[in-house]
Amino acid sequence: MDIIIKDIIKKKEIINSFKENHTVSKEDRIFFLILKLLIDSTLNLDSLSDLLKISRRTLNADLVNMRKDLSIFDLKIESHAERGIFLEGEKINKKRALCCYIYKYFVEEEFLPKIFKDNFSSIKLDPEIGEQLMNDIEKIMCNSNFDMFFYNRVLLLSFYISFKYVQYEDIIEEYPHNTLEFTLKDKFCFKTYFSKAFSDDELSEFYNYLHNSLFKHVSFDDISSFLNILKICRGNFPEEKIYLENHTLKWRKIIKNALDRNLTIHQEEALRNHIIRLGFSSKQKHYLTVYELHFLKLNMDFHTSKSCIALYKEFKKYYWNVSFMDVMIIYFILNAPKKTENKKITIFYETIPKYILETMKEQLEYKYNITILDFVNIHFFEEYKKNNDVKIIGVFADLKLFNKLKDSDETLEIIHLDLKI
Repeated sequence: MDIIIKDIIKKKEIINSFKENHTVSKEDRIFFLILKLLIDSTLNLDSLSDLLKISRRTLNADLVNMRKDLSIFDLKIESHAERGIFLEGEKINKKRALCCYIYKYFVEEEFLPKIFKDNFSSIKLDPEIGEQLMNDIEKIMCNSNFDMFFYNRVLLLSFYISFKYVQYEDIIEEYPHNTLEFTLKDKFCFKTYFSKAFSDDELSEFYNYLHNSLFKHVSFDDISSFLNILKICRGNFPEEKIYLENHTLKWRKIIKNALDRNLTIHQEEALRNHIIRLGFSSKQKHYLTVYELHFLKLNMDFHTSKSCIALYKEFKKYYWNVSFMDVMIIYFILNAPKKTENKKITIFYETIPKYILETMKEQLEYKYNITILDFVNIHFFEEYKKNNDVKIIGVFADLKLFNKLKDSDETLEIIHLDLKI
């Protein structure tokens, strides 16, 4: 498996070859049948036998697996002679199951057999609604600190389609007064529910967002499911925090085994939401295994991909549902440069033309993590110091004047810069 992964990373054209020769496996087939049943509420076995090019005997064997998978959502498959099979269960459970399977479909879509795309156009949104919904989702990503994990956009999209867009035969259209918009007009009532997912500072902004987005049309009966989706997007699971220490011990062991490194306190804090989210989701029976292969399209150097593979294999020993994209986030956080305070400095120069220094300003600030307040010629130092509070100075040469000043003023800090940008 390691050899296959490395070859795919090195030779991108292999991906296209895989897609061209992709056959419908048993696992793909069961996924296809469940998703079709969730959307249509009924299946005709004769037509499916022809469509999938399998025998009725094979199809009946697949039904056994489907019953087992759907029982996790408290849903049942009922068979009726000469009429086909039907999905039975409460509407909230149908919506929950559909959300999970649509999420899996959207994440895997590009790498699934062609039969999926040919049969699931019904879950594609009307272009006008789709554009508005994606704009709404992008607003919550940017303004409410939701852009923390891969596929959060897909998760919110899947929730809206499952809980609002797809219509079931046995589900009556919600009355307007039963929507989130109508029921949560009162801000106190709104706070009662959403304080579980947001801080006090964030509540007001999210209140305005919700009442101006398509999510306001979601039924109030589904608010617990909506809150759960928001918690997943932020990794905010208060009920899982009591297990944080146990999870952290596992993570320390994983990082040590995979990368031969120790987690620092700073890194543990940066990974806190990831630790809690992965710990919580690994305990959920109704979460599906999602095969996301989008990392194959990313340009990763060999060292990065090798390290991520090592991490992934270690995480899999403890967390069955960890994704490779999760591991990539973790790896990048582990290798993030240590944050240092951005120093505000004044650069003094002697012979270098000022306009040259000014053209280098952005590069110098980036390289040294500084903010340059001004460029001042050394001959004007005394005059400049009278009118400005000079604490940190930057120089490109060993200027004797500043060394004398530093000896007389211990608070003065001198940073020696170089012209190699």
